[in-house]
Amino acid sequence: MTVTALIFDLDNTLLSSDHADRMALERLTSFLQTKHPHLSVDEFETCLKAEALALFESYDFYDFTVMIGISPIEGLWGKFNDETLRFPELAQHIRLYREKVWLRTLAALGIFDRRMAKVLELMYIAIRIETVLVYEDTFEVLDQLYEAYPLLLLTNDAPALQQLKLRKVPKLRKYFKRIISSGDFGQGKPAPAFFEFALSRLQADKQTTLMVGDNLLTDILGANATGIRSVWLNRRNETLVAGINPDFIVHSLTDVLAIVEDENKR
Repeated sequence: MTVTALIFDLDNTLLSSDHADRMALERLTSFLQTKHPHLSVDEFETCLKAEALALFESYDFYDFTVMIGISPIEGLWGKFNDETLRFPELAQHIRLYREKVWLRTLAALGIFDRRMAKVLELMYIAIRIETVLVYEDTFEVLDQLYEAYPLLLLTNDAPALQQLKLRKVPKLRKYFKRIISSGDFGQGKPAPAFFEFALSRLQADKQTTLMVGDNLLTDILGANATGIRSVWLNRRNETLVAGINPDFIVHSLTDVLAIVEDENKR
C-alpha cells in the first residue's frame, strides 16, 4: 500500500537515549571508583534504577508520569517547568526525589556519604543534559525522506524536556512538519487519541501513514490500536511481544527507506 506520510518516535529511534544514560553512569562510576575501586557500573546501574523506580512509584503523580511517558531515570535530570497538567506538582517534588534516590542508591551499595550523594546528583544532571547522541543513520534517512513526504515527530515527553533535547540537536527540527509531545496533548503513546491527533495535524490518512519506532509497548501497540501501519525498529534484537503486531521489523533505520520505496511500487 502507498506510503504518503511518516511518524517518527524520538528516543531510541532517532536519539540513542539509553546509551546516553549509560554513558553518564559510566562517568559517575569512574568518579566513585577513586574511593570505591571495586564498584562496577552494572552494579551501580542496577541499584540506581531499582531505587529510582521504587521512590517514583510512591508519589501521587506517578500515574501521570506513566500516562505521559516520563521514566524514573528522566526524573533524575530532566526539566519539568511546564505550567500545564500536573507538571507543577512534579516540579515541586523533583528536587527531593533526586536527593533521596542518590542517598538510597549509595546506601544500597554500602556507601553512607551525604556529600557524595549531592555531588553525584549534580554531576548526573550536568552530564546527562550535555549527552545527546544521534544515531549514525538518523540524518541519512531523514535527508532522503523529508522533501518527499510530510514527517511528524511524536514523542512521550514533558514539553520542557523535549525542547531541551531538541535544542541540543537543532538540525532535527527542519525535517518535521509537526513536533508533538505527550505533555502538550495530555496523553502519551500508546493512547489511540494521541495518534489520531497526530494524523489530524499531519493531515494524513492512517492507511497510507507509517509509524516508525523502537518501543513495542508504546509506538507499535498504539499504531496497532489506531489502524496505522508500523515499522518496529529493533536495534537491540529484542523478542516480539505476543499480541503486538508490527507490519515491518527492521534492525536499522536505513531499512525504512527500502520499505517506503517497495510500498510505493505496488
